Amino acid sequence: MKKKNAFFIAALLSVVGMQTALAQKMTVNLVGGEAVEYDVTKVESVTFSEGEPIIIENHEYVDLGLPSGTLWATCNVGASKPEEAGDYFAWGETQPKDTYNWSTYLLCDGSYNTLTKYCTNESFGTVDNITELEPEDDVAAANWGSEWQMPTREQILELVSSNNTTTTWTTQNGVDGRLITSKVNGNSIFLPANGYYNESSLQSAGTACYYWSRSLDASSNDLGQGLYYSSDYLLTNSTRRYYGRAVRPVRVKEVVEHEYVDLGLPSGTLWATCNVGANKPEEFGDYFAWGETEPKNNYSWETYKWCMGTKQTLTRYCFSSTYGYNGFTDDLKELLPEDDAATVNWGEEWQTPNFEQTNELYDNTTTVWTTQGGVYGRLCTGSNGNSIFLPAAGFRSDTSLTNDGSGGYYWSRSRGAAPWYYSPYYLFINSEYIFLTKEERDYGFPIRPVRKK
Repeated sequence: MKKKNAFFIAALLSVVGMQTALAQKMTVNLVGGEAVEYDVTKVESVTFSEGEPIIIENHEYVDLGLPSGTLWATCNVGASKPEEAGDYFAWGETQPKDTYNWSTYLLCDGSYNTLTKYCTNESFGTVDNITELEPEDDVAAANWGSEWQMPTREQILELVSSNNTTTTWTTQNGVDGRLITSKVNGNSIFLPANGYYNESSLQSAGTACYYWSRSLDASSNDLGQGLYYSSDYLLTNSTRRYYGRAVRPVRVKEVVEHEYVDLGLPSGTLWATCNVGANKPEEFGDYFAWGETEPKNNYSWETYKWCMGTKQTLTRYCFSSTYGYNGFTDDLKELLPEDDAATVNWGEEWQTPNFEQTNELYDNTTTVWTTQGGVYGRLCTGSNGNSIFLPAAGFRSDTSLTNDGSGGYYWSRSRGAAPWYYSPYYLFINSEYIFLTKEERDYGFPIRPVRKK
């Protein structure tokens, strides 16, 4: 989960047009450390000149590992917590209101067949053939900024596809709703059972979830498409555009292009130029326990994700009952995509190298202990003259970083065989050697991803 920087109050007053504020004073911190204090009750407006409009963002979102890269907000528009219903909007309107019907609907002349925008059939009004909400009519964009949108029908279908997520009717902080959990990385969002407004009455609150998409129902233009959830059903549905429904915004993940090198290897494997979490070849990047996808502060069996506190209580990637919790085995010999830090952090085209790919790098390159950017490490050069630099990043054990500057430890995604059933393979480098060996999986090692040509 990622959270944007907090906004400052002066910009908030200007952008969202607040006339009053709970605080009586605001402090503007200037460059250089000077702080200027104002009495809020005496500030009529704040104007920013010679620049683009300021968009304030303070909204959390979750990466569910969806194929499209869509990121889903953790809260509805108008809510400050996942379980809050937030505000209700007619389709194509950007402000909540007291009464929801055709007479109050902004995009018609009082009836379902006098639509003034978003119409593909003259039986419903003035034809403009626009089938998705434009930014000025999109609740998410209008209220949260241009990086946010209401989801399309396709994004909703992707969210609820059994290929991508599981859904459970549950309770969060006393509120019923649907928990949607990624099959790729285990992240989740909660959609409260917010109900919907018809006229001035809130219907089905506590028993069903109703969410708009930004897609028009092209077959019946008086309807907008959306998502319906109850304890028994999951449907994409279309309802009257004037209904008041909630909006859960989305945004598209910024695509980061990670550089890679073709070393002329027999398999065609391409090696990344940087470690996961690094921006330059000589940077150490992040450290991961084997099969975990996020760095942490303490690396030990007590904190390891796939055991019950010891190396004899493994709960995943175990083919010996001696090391499995209560005799558990699963015979998984390589990390699954959802447990591969390269895949989860960089995308499905990337993986942690397996034993064969790591061994191929060792067998088919010449290596030299050298420095790059003032950092010691191994330069691995392929038959075509291309090379990658592996910094001596050391490793993490408990809360300590060890051997940084003198040794490099790089996980493969392959689990070791007998007798070290609990120990995956890794590539070791120092000033004298480069070879593959095995180590206990609770240690924190860096990862150098690979991809296929």
